[in-house]
Amino acid sequence: MRFLSGRLIIGLAILAVGVILLLNNLGVGIEIEVRQVLRLWPVIPLVLGLNWLLLSFGSSEGEAGRRVFFSWGQFSTALIAIAIGVIFLGRNLGLFEVDTTLFLNLLWPLVLILIGINLLRGRPHSGGKGGRFAFMGGTNVGGDEPWKLGSGSYFALMGGIEIDLTRAEVPEGETILDLTAVMGGIEVKIPVGLAVTYDGSAVLGGVTFIDQEDGGIIAGRRVEHNQPDSADRKVRIQARAIMGGVEIKEARA
Repeated sequence: MRFLSGRLIIGLAILAVGVILLLNNLGVGIEIEVRQVLRLWPVIPLVLGLNWLLLSFGSSEGEAGRRVFFSWGQFSTALIAIAIGVIFLGRNLGLFEVDTTLFLNLLWPLVLILIGINLLRGRPHSGGKGGRFAFMGGTNVGGDEPWKLGSGSYFALMGGIEIDLTRAEVPEGETILDLTAVMGGIEVKIPVGLAVTYDGSAVLGGVTFIDQEDGGIIAGRRVEHNQPDSADRKVRIQARAIMGGVEIKEARA
């Protein structure tokens, strides 16, 4: 079950600030100092944290029936975001005094370490001829015409990649798609019934596999989708998002 997405929450917050500042600059009935608005920024991680806390508990429908899941990564991210929101909001509003120097000195180095680990992790593949690189632009893979799928790496840096597997000819054995989005986005559309093993992780980003969404400071999930013993064609998707997003969705008839 999905609640509000992180993008929607941040978008609404930015929109609200923009409207308030515009009305203030135009002198339309309100006078609010910019500093008074900006001091409320901890509301964003607080609301995001509460949303992620709810999203860490959920269920999904599959061929085997309803499955209940729990995401430790999203749960821990939610607690960190809530703590950031409460500490900084309380300090900015003068409710209590907190020395945040040590917290900030530890937070950003740890985030950089997580980003480095996230980029280094993954299962290498050999012999693959597929792959794309998108930098500050967009590229599409697949479409209405049949095409042969091969293992490959897809890297989006401040850009976007769309991969449509609905008409792809999947070879026998296991095909590995290694997806990395850094301040960009990758979207994959898979056909109904395709055997997929999904391993996704995010650092300050979001990854979504069909109806299962993870995001935040650090999050991850592994899902085996449509895995009958008789399947001779399988696709392994390794997805990582760094301040970006990766979404795998199933095509509907």
